[in-house]
Amino acid sequence: MKTTIHEEVVEAIILKKTPYKENDMILHVYTYEYGKMSVLARGIRKVTSKNARACQDMMLSELTIHLKKGLSTLIKATPLDYFRHIKENLESEIVGNYVLEYYYRYVEENQPLEKEYQMLYGALHALDLGYLPLIVYLVFDVFILEHNGVSLDVEGCVLCHSPQVVSISLEDGGFLCQQHLNQHQPYSKDVLKAFRHIHKIPITSIEHLHIPPEALHVLVPLMEAFIEEYTGIQLKTSRFIHQIV
Repeated sequence: MKTTIHEEVVEAIILKKTPYKENDMILHVYTYEYGKMSVLARGIRKVTSKNARACQDMMLSELTIHLKKGLSTLIKATPLDYFRHIKENLESEIVGNYVLEYYYRYVEENQPLEKEYQMLYGALHALDLGYLPLIVYLVFDVFILEHNGVSLDVEGCVLCHSPQVVSISLEDGGFLCQQHLNQHQPYSKDVLKAFRHIHKIPITSIEHLHIPPEALHVLVPLMEAFIEEYTGIQLKTSRFIHQIV
């Protein structure tokens, strides 16, 4: 990140707002150019603020800022996308808040990565278009694992590479064949196929991802177990996910 003070225009997704002093807010945002950063929005809590409508949680805005190391300062904010359909659907809003919480708590500041921006925008855009929230959730969980250096084996049996798989092993980190099933639970073909597809199909191609409800009910707690086992990450919003499974 540049350290000299200057004016810059960036597209930012608002992750969270923190009250600051009497009338100000600190905006925690993710930008394509600078990654996650904090922006001081002076007077934004006043009813007369012209910037307030463009600085709501879970929206994409164009921000004109004084860019500097540490806390930048907002000059002007213009709304680009309210993702309003997300907020019209409780399940979509729950998954959207799950995505925002992860970025706010676990993504490093001032380290822009194209993949991070594409996943953040892609997840919100998919929810806004009406794609099934739990499918977006599963694809995002794969991102969480990969973002933390975890890559599950979905090409074949993790122990012998046989393509004839019948189960998924939390301990071994991938598929298992009949020969290595041991005490593991076998899964249906729909679950096994969906588990592979959520690891292979990117958020930008979510229209190609079709998962039956029965498979969703199996995969949601399974992916949650993988995240807890391999990353230790626990998000407060995950408890609301349980309400929509």
